[in-house]
Amino acid sequence: MFIKKQFTLLFLLLSIHIGYAQSNECNFMINGRLIDADTQLPLTGASVLLMPINKTVKTDGHGFYRFPSLCKGNYTLIFKSLGFVEVSKELRLAKNEMLNISMQHGDIVLHDVEVVGHQNTLKTTAIVNSLTQQQLLETKGGLLAEVLKEIPGVSMLQTGATIAKPVIHGMHSNRILMLNNGIRQEGQQWGTEHAPEIDPFVAKNIRVIKGAESVRYGADAIGGVILVDPPSLPVNTEIHGEIDIAGQHNGRGGTTSAMLNGGLKKLPGFSWRAQGTFKRLGDIKSADYYLNNTGVKEINYSASLGYKTSFAQFEAYYSHFETELGIFNGSHIGSVEDLQSRIENGKPFITYPFSYTIEAPRQEIKHDLLKLKAHKDFTNGAQMDIQYGLQRNLRKEYDIRRGGRTSIPSLDLELTSQNLDVTYDHLKNNGLRSIIGMNLAMQINNNIPGTFATPLIPNYDSYNAGVFAIERWVKPTYEFEVGMRYDFKYFDAAGYRLDSIYYAGTRTFHNFSGSLGGTWHINKAIDLQSNLGLAWRPPSVSELFSYGLHHGTAAVEIGNDQFKSEQGFKWMNAAKVRLQRFDFELDAYAHYIKNYIYLQSTGELWESLRGAFPVFQYEQTNAFFWGLDLAGSYYLTDDLRYSLKGSLVRAKDTQHKSYLPWIPADRIENALRWTKSYNSHTLDHTFLQIQHQFVARQNRFEPSTDFAAPPPAYGLVNLLAGVGLRFNEQNLNLHMGVNNLLNKEYKEYMNRFRYYAHDMGRNITLKLNYTF
Repeated sequence: MFIKKQFTLLFLLLSIHIGYAQSNECNFMINGRLIDADTQLPLTGASVLLMPINKTVKTDGHGFYRFPSLCKGNYTLIFKSLGFVEVSKELRLAKNEMLNISMQHGDIVLHDVEVVGHQNTLKTTAIVNSLTQQQLLETKGGLLAEVLKEIPGVSMLQTGATIAKPVIHGMHSNRILMLNNGIRQEGQQWGTEHAPEIDPFVAKNIRVIKGAESVRYGADAIGGVILVDPPSLPVNTEIHGEIDIAGQHNGRGGTTSAMLNGGLKKLPGFSWRAQGTFKRLGDIKSADYYLNNTGVKEINYSASLGYKTSFAQFEAYYSHFETELGIFNGSHIGSVEDLQSRIENGKPFITYPFSYTIEAPRQEIKHDLLKLKAHKDFTNGAQMDIQYGLQRNLRKEYDIRRGGRTSIPSLDLELTSQNLDVTYDHLKNNGLRSIIGMNLAMQINNNIPGTFATPLIPNYDSYNAGVFAIERWVKPTYEFEVGMRYDFKYFDAAGYRLDSIYYAGTRTFHNFSGSLGGTWHINKAIDLQSNLGLAWRPPSVSELFSYGLHHGTAAVEIGNDQFKSEQGFKWMNAAKVRLQRFDFELDAYAHYIKNYIYLQSTGELWESLRGAFPVFQYEQTNAFFWGLDLAGSYYLTDDLRYSLKGSLVRAKDTQHKSYLPWIPADRIENALRWTKSYNSHTLDHTFLQIQHQFVARQNRFEPSTDFAAPPPAYGLVNLLAGVGLRFNEQNLNLHMGVNNLLNKEYKEYMNRFRYYAHDMGRNITLKLNYTF
């Protein structure tokens, strides 16, 4: 079926290309940069209108704009930015043109009307997918992993109904690097039930890099990168804000979030932003019964300060994430016989009424992040960023314990991380762009005494250093990029195993990374991309040294301190077609990983006074992944759009000729969406969407290494409706959705609690977004 689709796409691409190939005079480009005439600093987010084709682009975080694939002829460019005098330029295009514009401040606008925040820009030939503002709006209130599922090729690894982490092309945890406002998110991400400590309400821009991006971001980006960025700081002194309220009937709770930002008239160039979120949910319900002890409490807040001078821009950012999560009580079982009978039954023998109470087993997590950044723009088109990050992660996991010790954590970890990043980026007039950088990192992890339990991972100190260089060639019809990086990691650990054996020692890891990629702009409708990444990843602390009960997953995990570093080669290709009523994207990838580390069930059960637990052991082998992601839409009418999204992943242990565990099953989504826009003073738009999601059974597994066969395939029907209202400069969006409309009882293979319970049943949501 997928082979047939590939041939269909190839025929479509050739047909369109032949149609456009008749004109070889449409491969010219207009590009340039907008700067403040007074300060000589770039203008971010300015509008550039190209007439007569009536196309508008926004300048990026460094003030650059670009119009590719233009024909010969006469054009008019109109430059606009809030607080500046509009500029109009006419030119006759017969070759590639670079047009740099200096914009003057308006007579009635003070100099404090400026963009004071520096927005991170992303220039790469790797395949990047971004969530639209509409997608972010419609998914508010969900977990970060649930939000990211909107991107083809991204799925979730779940631990029950309330804990989830993103999976990109079968990779998760330490193979996925997350950047929170430009800072590497450093928590105890080695745990499969350790969700990212990031508040999705902070984000105004979420992007996923699917390639191996170790050159730019470091060793842990072997499987991909997730970039979560807040909005840029405000452009004027007026106070603006946003309020979000998201409620759901399954869990009988919801989330409230608010954000305010502004500046000070008495201090031109200064800006600020403050944000906070509160979340409360009770027990989640499957189609037929409540999953007891699955409530959530969450309190998050953040603040930003920015200051812009004629010399440089400065930014300070602080965020606090705090959550308490209940772990499904049915995952902790008293004996081997009970565990075997529970797995055979597939759901709890005893169910409980709804409750907001969160008892052991549970998690308490606090995460603090501090960011300090200085950005300097130079008149030659170069810019430099110096960024420091300090993070403190506190994780406590409570288990069901005898002797009244449920108030004492079984796992109590404190992780302190520091990062220093320096980047120099120079775009030259000949289209060459050079990027060089350096990264330094230090981590100190301590087990807090007093748990009356053997720590799962040891105390350790870790030191990292990396340097990289990237060269880009940007031309009207193509872009080419090559990069190289070197990383060194020093690791010093000491701890005790479950059998009371003491261990200590140091390990060092180092390696080179490389990337080679290009983008071909065939014409206005078609882009082709290809990217080859050489990446690596040192073993995580849990893979090396864990030897004990992991309370959050209710399983015993065993590591191996002789593991070698993973080395990966990932080749990604993408074809993008954009027509007036039709758009389509197909991504294909192949990923070979030498010394691949994975957690494998031994098929054994471990029994103690605390209960019976399945045993998992880390293994190392060579692995090969390949797969396809597709996304497309077609406007049946001006108001009715059909969209399709799907992905498949194939993964094999090439050394033992066997399947790898915990690989997402094939999935495909179909949706019909009706949208109506209005010219009313108050009514902006309405929409209605019906969606069907189908997930196949995972037939590629090893029966001897799993406690139960993968669950059957399932299909879910979801509904979503909304209306947008506007009142002068204020906007109100109201959304109502129903997930799992038919209240289907199902199990997801990527849920680690599928042995004991079903996934969430019907869930009705109501969401309000108000901006002013």
